[in-house]
Amino acid sequence: MRRGDEQSALPCSGALADARLSGRPSGRGCPDSTAPGLHTVRAPRPLESGGRRRVKEPSGLARVALMHLAHAARWGVPRAELLREARLDEEQLRDPDARVPRAALVRLWHAVASHVPDPALGLHLGTAVRAREFGLVGYTMALSQTVAAALQRLTRYDRLLSDALVVELEAEAEATWVRLDVEPALRAFRPAADFRLAAVLALCREIAAAPIAPLTVQLPYRRPEDVRAYERFYRAPLEFGALATAFLLRNDDLARPVVSSDATLTGYLDHLAEQRLAALGGEDTLHDQVRQLLWSELSAGGPGLDGVGRMLGMSPRTLQRRLREEGTTFSAVLTQLRHDLALPLLGDGQLAVAEVAFLLGYEDPSAFHRAFRRWSGRSPRAFRRASG
Repeated sequence: MRRGDEQSALPCSGALADARLSGRPSGRGCPDSTAPGLHTVRAPRPLESGGRRRVKEPSGLARVALMHLAHAARWGVPRAELLREARLDEEQLRDPDARVPRAALVRLWHAVASHVPDPALGLHLGTAVRAREFGLVGYTMALSQTVAAALQRLTRYDRLLSDALVVELEAEAEATWVRLDVEPALRAFRPAADFRLAAVLALCREIAAAPIAPLTVQLPYRRPEDVRAYERFYRAPLEFGALATAFLLRNDDLARPVVSSDATLTGYLDHLAEQRLAALGGEDTLHDQVRQLLWSELSAGGPGLDGVGRMLGMSPRTLQRRLREEGTTFSAVLTQLRHDLALPLLGDGQLAVAEVAFLLGYEDPSAFHRAFRRWSGRSPRAFRRASG
């Protein structure tokens, strides 16, 4: 599909989905499709001429920024001030389906949180979300056959919302964990964690038209003084200070039918979503794949050489050999990842140094202090003071 064709097709997809969700006939047919399974490996990223990897800055949908700005406006926060702090401009947000730098979205989160006097702002924003606000991904969920199929599509298409978002389903005997992860800069940031978890549960309730209540909810920050809003929304036991942002759903709730299910239209939207995924690209080197695996598990200690090898289907010896062929080593990939993540986490100033050390997979903060001094020639606190 040419770029012009793709741009003209997407508004049509939204119009068709809106017609279906509102009960109006769509007036056209599309190929049938079954619900996609869980995704684990990203598609290869396109190469530039000459075979060089085209490095793309992590990005997310502009519509996510627009949601944050609209919420802040209800509190009277000047839109221009938030855009200035996030280093965004109106032109970047003109198309809700455009991509904006992920770093700008992180800055916007912190800007909104600093101006809105609501400690549960992420929860309130997430509970008010509707499927259509997530564009193509939301429509594929809202037209799926069951809640389970909708969540499986979310795991497949999470990168369309953000390069940093990872959604996983982990089945148990009678229930299934729904886990959401993002980059360390927002992983334990209360407003962002609240938003992504509440939004997913709100979408499940909306598309099933049922008051789905989890068995357990896990949130990755300290228990707030007032949790009444959380208890009212989740109607489930709350676990604060968890390593994950997740909730546990009964399999009976996952089997609930979606009220606006339309297999024909979903097949058409799946096709568009797959085209969008292909356009985004993925990791095309072993170095990138190892870095992604380490990134997703870093705050839990990070998988070692053996663990990453198992995930990639190769022995530790083969993994090291192939990394050497790319001019690096497992240890070097891990060290560079920690260095790259440490700088924005420390510069942001929202987390204590010990919390940054934990997010980077250090059991002992003193080990992080020594490593950071090797990288930069100064202590983490000295770096933070200079950045501030």
